Amino acid sequence: MNILVAKSIAEAEQWSDIAVVADVLRAGTTACALLNRGKKEVLVFDEPTRADAFLQTHSQFEVYSDLPLAAPHKDDSPYLASRSEAQIPALLVSHTGTQAMLRLQNASMVLLGGFCNFDALASVLRSQKKDVLLIPAAMYGVSDDVEDGLCVSALKDYLQGVGRPQNAIAEFRNTIRFVEFKKQGPKTADKDAKLAFQLNSLPVVPQISFSKEGYGVCHPFGQPAPFQWMGLPAPEAAETQDQMPQMPQGEAAASMPQTSAQPEEKGASKFSSARVKNLFSDILKVVKEEKKELEQEAASLLHKSEGKESAPVMEPLSDDLLDSVLKKSADAPAQPEQPADEPNRISLSPDKVVTLPGDTDDVTFSSAVAPSGGKRKKKAIVLFSGGLDSTTCLYWALAHGYECEALTVSYGQRHDREVLAAQMIARNLGVKHHLITLNLPWLECCSLVNKQKALPDVAVEDIPKEGIPSTYVPGRNLMFLSIAGSLLDAVGADAIIAGPNAVDFSGYPDCTPAFFKAAAEALNRGTKTGVSEGIEVLAPLMRLSKAQIVKLGAELKVPFELTWSCYAGGQKPCGHCDSCKLRAKGFAEAGVHDTALD
Repeated sequence: MNILVAKSIAEAEQWSDIAVVADVLRAGTTACALLNRGKKEVLVFDEPTRADAFLQTHSQFEVYSDLPLAAPHKDDSPYLASRSEAQIPALLVSHTGTQAMLRLQNASMVLLGGFCNFDALASVLRSQKKDVLLIPAAMYGVSDDVEDGLCVSALKDYLQGVGRPQNAIAEFRNTIRFVEFKKQGPKTADKDAKLAFQLNSLPVVPQISFSKEGYGVCHPFGQPAPFQWMGLPAPEAAETQDQMPQMPQGEAAASMPQTSAQPEEKGASKFSSARVKNLFSDILKVVKEEKKELEQEAASLLHKSEGKESAPVMEPLSDDLLDSVLKKSADAPAQPEQPADEPNRISLSPDKVVTLPGDTDDVTFSSAVAPSGGKRKKKAIVLFSGGLDSTTCLYWALAHGYECEALTVSYGQRHDREVLAAQMIARNLGVKHHLITLNLPWLECCSLVNKQKALPDVAVEDIPKEGIPSTYVPGRNLMFLSIAGSLLDAVGADAIIAGPNAVDFSGYPDCTPAFFKAAAEALNRGTKTGVSEGIEVLAPLMRLSKAQIVKLGAELKVPFELTWSCYAGGQKPCGHCDSCKLRAKGFAEAGVHDTALD
């Protein structure tokens, strides 16, 4: 799943996957408040004239609008909506929010969100497989409504594992916009702002379905839109159960039935309880049939996967240092398999599917356009040192269906054991391997390059307290990502995958989410692929502890004995450097034996 922020109205209205509209101080939060009160019928209009025309024949609706209407109405106030009666249907029309909602009919799904339903919305989006476009409603109105932009940026960062929504709220409270809203806004401005900027105060996710009559029907995500307002015909109007029209795009009826909140004359209702029961039985039948089709399709895919050939296992080198250093390479496992449409699960074989440990969403710092029609596999450049983390990343990428090319950079390290390990692992997986050598004299300032400098030797629990250690290589990941971006452009790849970790690491500033986010944005602005299609920059280990990385590697059958992490080199890991201690801590906490020590 890729997370994007809309840059223009045209981009938003052409979007065909999931769209999320944020109108923080007005319609978005008002809609959340209405549904949170338990209302079953909430309609959305984008123009006052159309709303007035509808209200002439449907006077039972209470109306919320920040635009002038002929019909009696309340202000588009989240606070007033939060105190409304659940039994009375509502109609919402606003200056920017509802305009944005109703211009997105190309989207497969339209959701509403803000700070008030932040966690609930994030949870829904994480469960989806389609790409997501976040749309600040302010694009349709006044440009200084900064709260919408802050909200979508905070949501994007949060879904990608960086930043906290509280920071965006604090930033907004220091803006002129916030002061002006409280001073010059509606009478309920203080209460509206309090509700809009209280995290998770309204834990409901509104979804908009569209009627061909031109209005939207707002309903909680996961629940069907009320069929009468979608324009579905009465049950007896359908010739057969199999001709039941679909809810999201049903034709609007010529005259809308009165809401259940209004009294009806005895015998006047077209919908007896028995007929309503039959209607929902038919709907359930359609859902069950669709579920059965999906299950059959999944079974077919699994059956096909049993006949797939694994990646070739290359014979180990025998005539050079690799044979003596990496003795166990001949038994290295074949390339793992993974259906490309399962981004958060790894299939080791058709009969064994495992869930990743911990918080397992891969961290995507920038987005790419998926290959057209799924006609080809995505191709990734994997930054590959030959260590534990980068090897786990390579196996992770292969398991997720990427065609991989590995990139190793030799920059004058005090030993070549990692490079030798990278060569062997890539050969055993049949992965094309690029080895680049840099000669930058100024890197002698680093103890990882300069053998005359002592490597740090501190207790593992004190590593995070020591600040940036002497093993920090100036700009290393910045150089690596730049070279990877160049290679990606040259070979037509879609993604860069790297193994930084912000949990158990030595404090390097170029291993943080903030750095990778900034670097990914630069790559998407400074490469041909980035500006034309978008580059995916993935750091799947960013939020995992070293123990979780070890567990993930074990599940993926990573050959730990072939990986090398020690800063010192030699025949055996030194056990004293930061890298050795963090690795040992991870294996111990994971309860897994490190075969590199055998």
